[in-house]
Amino acid sequence: MTNIRAFFRNTLILVALFIPSVFLSPNFCKFNIKVKQTLKNEGFHRNITYGIIFNTENDERWLYDGCLVGLTQKLPAGVFANPDELSDLRRNKKLNAALKNPVNVELPTEVSTPNNVYITGKVVDGRVNLWLPVHARYHQAVAGGGSARNEIGPPRLFLACPDKRLDLCNLNDTPIVFLCNGSSREKCKWKQLSYTMLTDTLIWDVPVGNTDHYYVVAIGTAFVIIIGSLYLLKAIHDCKVSLKKKSS
Repeated sequence: MTNIRAFFRNTLILVALFIPSVFLSPNFCKFNIKVKQTLKNEGFHRNITYGIIFNTENDERWLYDGCLVGLTQKLPAGVFANPDELSDLRRNKKLNAALKNPVNVELPTEVSTPNNVYITGKVVDGRVNLWLPVHARYHQAVAGGGSARNEIGPPRLFLACPDKRLDLCNLNDTPIVFLCNGSSREKCKWKQLSYTMLTDTLIWDVPVGNTDHYYVVAIGTAFVIIIGSLYLLKAIHDCKVSLKKKSS
């Protein structure tokens, strides 16, 4: 009888040790996430698009069903997201994105600093498609002109679920608490996840003015202003003459 009791006791101890090691193993949560980041449109006003795919088996969809994906995108000093534009998009429920810090859209690149944007979206059928409108800042003109290069790196990716399922994944980090989206003050616990980036770092070359053309541009501008002013004065004079003739 003693041997049987000892056997069952040892078996229970082994089971107690084995089950957590299985369910709390990082391999238990097989997140296989792929991200494609692209820069759309031309000129000084563009969109960054994000295609996020969860390549998990059907029996592992419970890992992300009903969850939110959050991206933290760092923008270089030469690129910014307009806070008023983001506010309008949130109000019209077209995009959940918010700036981490205030941004002055009028400053040139040389006196600006990098800024971070939070973007959130819901996982639907194992996919999330997000986007962010961005704008290039003007650069101070330099001798010879040319272009200035802005490099936009990959974002940090987070996942937040309405329950505690991610606690089983043993991701070995402390949850990060910040807003669930840009439209409310509700906060969520986010877990940062690693992923495979399918695209290279985004490159955005912005034209820079040429100081060698300063006098040519200044003279040309002054000439246009003078011609425009003379044309306007003539139009005002002709209008007054026409009114006098009608009144007489």
